[in-house]
Amino acid sequence: MSWLSKLAGGGKSSTPSGPSGAAHRERPATPPKIVIDHHEYVPEEFALGSFRIRPYDGDLIGKQQFDFRMVFDIGNDPVDVACHGLVVKMTDQTGLVARYQSPQPFYERKLIDYVRAWKGL
Repeated sequence: MSWLSKLAGGGKSSTPSGPSGAAHRERPATPPKIVIDHHEYVPEEFALGSFRIRPYDGDLIGKQQFDFRMVFDIGNDPVDVACHGLVVKMTDQTGLVARYQSPQPFYERKLIDYVRAWKGL
């Protein structure tokens, strides 16, 4: 098989198989949970690289860096990922708006699979 056909996905069946295939069949109802200082939040908005939590009742302030955990369940595989974020904006009206660095590649692939399943892609 040539490298071009490998990149284009040649030779792969169109039906999902394996653990990632199971994740595509089960569509999650909510975005990943964000755990900051032992408090669990469901983000109002979530995208790869950023999220918004409203209302947020913690101690973070604008431009502060912070560590948090992202928790989600892909198929029957619970995933708990340590992440590092930066507060972009923090007000009563906007809530907590933060960007975060991509997790390690293994967890980043799991997160991408989860978001695809959640958004129905």
